[in-house]
Amino acid sequence: MDSAVRTHALSKKYGNKSAVVDLDLDVPAGSVYALLGLNGAGKSTILKMLIGLTRPTSGSGFCLGMDILSEGRQLREKVGYMGEEPRLYGYMTVKQVISFCRGLYRQWEEPLVERYLELFELPAQNKIHELSQGMKNQLALILSLAPRPELLLLDEPTEGFDPVKRRLFYSAVLKEVVSEGKTVVIATNRLDDVERVADQVGLLRRGSLVRACSLDELKSQEKEIRVVFQKEPPVELLQQPGVRQVLREGSAYRVIVSYRLEEIWQSFAAYPHYVLEVISTDLEEIFLRHVAEEENGDD
Repeated sequence: MDSAVRTHALSKKYGNKSAVVDLDLDVPAGSVYALLGLNGAGKSTILKMLIGLTRPTSGSGFCLGMDILSEGRQLREKVGYMGEEPRLYGYMTVKQVISFCRGLYRQWEEPLVERYLELFELPAQNKIHELSQGMKNQLALILSLAPRPELLLLDEPTEGFDPVKRRLFYSAVLKEVVSEGKTVVIATNRLDDVERVADQVGLLRRGSLVRACSLDELKSQEKEIRVVFQKEPPVELLQQPGVRQVLREGSAYRVIVSYRLEEIWQSFAAYPHYVLEVISTDLEEIFLRHVAEEENGDD
């Protein structure tokens, strides 16, 4: 199986509002795939459709080769899910919730639960309503891991975590999951975390996937050229293939390049100029170009 998750034209509408639009998603097996987007971009809805909590309006989807529309029960045996706002019974203790959830699965690894309870310093005798939001999320994470799923769907998994617990999640928990060859899909807008762990990314804008590739490819292809020409350049120079966006600042041009960097550089170099340089960009800048700036441009 080459893909752990694959969807075709997957869509979800709430009334007249489109939450997800014609999603063609392909998550390689064994990868850590980050779904990135602003709040309301459709990240949570996508995960809910994949696990069977929300029924798509149209389209199709498969997780671990199982149809998300017709094989939901079998799918949930092999797919772990942590929602953005975990629903836990407030009157129960941590220990009681774990015992309750243990009975829902055929496979359950108690040593893993005990190890992570200790790692996150979760008080087993405390009631859920006594826990902070971060602690509730840590418990939900443990519950999603205990059945040893082949695929993990995590919605903002470190929300409410303090810096120490966030580091523990990535350096210990996620590292262990990845070392076992499991597939992880993380919906988040924490770009620093993504750069630390993801090898594949999907950029979402208003429910649509606007870019999907490896993280290395995204960072290597997305470049910015700063150039000051000696005279007004011809229009075709700034509109050639590979030029994604041109921003003018006085006599200087900031040219955002998504591919053909070498060819574009050479064409600029052949035209009289005072300054010509490639400016390094980070994931946050790339994210803003694809998602936030386009969002603002529509308003």
